[in-house]
Amino acid sequence: MVPAEPPVSRLIGLTGLVTTTIPAGGMGQVRLAVDGGTSTFNAYGANAGVPVPRGTRVTVVDHHPPRTLVVSADA
Repeated sequence: MVPAEPPVSRLIGLTGLVTTTIPAGGMGQVRLAVDGGTSTFNAYGANAGVPVPRGTRVTVVDHHPPRTLVVSADA
């Protein structure tokens, strides 16, 4: 059985950690704490021209169901 996806409104604004570098214009992966556990999502950077290195803390700014996020690097 596939676990139910969290509602979109619960993901936007969450902070996470880049686990696979998000290349400029490409997709990487981000780990988020969701419902007392962790989940890994595919992710694009909000600024598509700038890579986001592994280990960077990010905030979710958009969600494209079921498991793709747009994230912004935290300052």
